[in-house]
Amino acid sequence: MKYKLLLLAVLILGLALRLYKVNIFLADHHSWRQADTAAVARNFVKEGWNFFLPRIDNKTPLHPGVPNDKRLFLVEPPIYNSIVAAIYKIGGIKIEYARLVSIVFSLGSIVLLYLLVSLYFGKKTGLLAGFFFAVFPYNIFYSRTVLPEPMIIFLNLAMLYLAVKWLETNSTIQYFLFVFLSMLSFSQKAFPLFLLLPLAYLFLKKYGIKTFLQPKIYFWVIISFLPLILWRWWIGHFPEGIPASLWLFNENNIRFKGAFFYWIFAKRIGELILGYWGLPLLVLGIIVKVKKEGWFFYLWLLSIIIFIFVFAAGNVTHDYYQIPLMPILSIFLAKGANFLLFEKHENFNRALGVILFLICLVFTLAFSWYQIRDFYNLQGGVDLAGAAVNDLVPKNALVLTGDSNDATLLYNTNRFGWSGGYASNFPNTSETIQKIISLGGSVYVTTKFDRHSDFGKYMLQNFPIIKETNQYIIFKI
Repeated sequence: MKYKLLLLAVLILGLALRLYKVNIFLADHHSWRQADTAAVARNFVKEGWNFFLPRIDNKTPLHPGVPNDKRLFLVEPPIYNSIVAAIYKIGGIKIEYARLVSIVFSLGSIVLLYLLVSLYFGKKTGLLAGFFFAVFPYNIFYSRTVLPEPMIIFLNLAMLYLAVKWLETNSTIQYFLFVFLSMLSFSQKAFPLFLLLPLAYLFLKKYGIKTFLQPKIYFWVIISFLPLILWRWWIGHFPEGIPASLWLFNENNIRFKGAFFYWIFAKRIGELILGYWGLPLLVLGIIVKVKKEGWFFYLWLLSIIIFIFVFAAGNVTHDYYQIPLMPILSIFLAKGANFLLFEKHENFNRALGVILFLICLVFTLAFSWYQIRDFYNLQGGVDLAGAAVNDLVPKNALVLTGDSNDATLLYNTNRFGWSGGYASNFPNTSETIQKIISLGGSVYVTTKFDRHSDFGKYMLQNFPIIKETNQYIIFKI
């Protein structure tokens, strides 16, 4: 009962931390990716649910010269988006509902971490793992974003937990739950596939060489990968809706360069996630003597590191690519904390251990939060410009944004159209405006208008202003 109450306290703390700014406009850190995820969910409500042809708001081609007029966005199967859309159907389209879906999955991950870690290290370490997962600022922020990652982390943890339980008990129910969760996990993103390494270790630990003679293992492999194979086959029919992804591997040959190690291991893991002072606990957790768990957790950590190296450019470019590290880092941090707080050793000063733990905890949270706090800031004027367009222009108007290729502003207008401006297929030129008009566009909005530029003068001389403030301008074109 004591541990259940403590787990409940951790969950309440985790929920409270994740509700910070939960109802702000979708214009915070990495909103460009969140906007597409949120648009798919919103359009499931506006245009009808079509799981196999998810659509965003943006008609801008995903590949140069390849039109995407149907606004297709074919990445992972839209399970998360579908759940959000179902909530929208009940309570209305509000971005906080999408964030709450992510939060619920994150809280579920805390419970699963507690259960999984408790199997190997006891309930104290399980609680500590859940606690670290609940309070690390990096994880708090990304646990309330409109991204599928919080759901995928939940699915991964459930898959691993059910694998361990099935291999312990040989329960048929747990086996089929494990298969089902594997199907969902492997169909979503690339990083769950790397968890095949610790899963293979579990199989070999249980069956040894006879692993290759187990019908259940072969059935699991076939069924688990079938949805992924079928989904990739299906979306291959619509290449215009598949974002470019080859660059994620090793663009500019970044892998193994000094910059790669600096950005991943110093800036992201050391500074952003662990706030420097989490490193002693992590190292201590890694070097604590291996016991019942064997090499399972080490191979889990290794699998995510391999993922980071394989998708080197993606991990350097996007800090949310390190989300898969959070569960396993929380586990090793918990091992380190448990050693300082509870392990008995005649040559170890317990009081100093507790003090050291508290110092590390306070500093790591403080320094990580110092980096993360700006993630909650909104892009200047994007929220106000989007709301103004939504209020002032017809619902069927097609909108061109002029900020950049980022779809955040377009999403906040609640209209279909094109993202234009910097680094876009539709730069801010008179030729772009004429082309958009020919495609049916009728509104231009931007938060980065320069009235003294050639383009600014062209717009002011040729098109009426719907509304202008010191943060944005809207033209009828």
